[in-house]
Amino acid sequence: MSRSEATYQRPQAAELARRLRELRRHIQVVASTRQVGKTTLVQQVTETIDPPVRFASADEPTLRGAD
Repeated sequence: MSRSEATYQRPQAAELARRLRELRRHIQVVASTRQVGKTTLVQQVTETIDPPVRFASADEPTLRGAD
């Protein structure tokens, strides 16, 4: 990968990757203010280490259905 193709990795990526590699005892929640890159962070990390992941957004004030 050339330098121009490299993507920015937030400092929190290493910590999230470390936690996702641990024995599963707890869920991991990534929370912060809007538009700071939470989804991008999680996608970058999970593409790198390929753990089993279930993504759930909490943006909606009410659930829309069983899915």
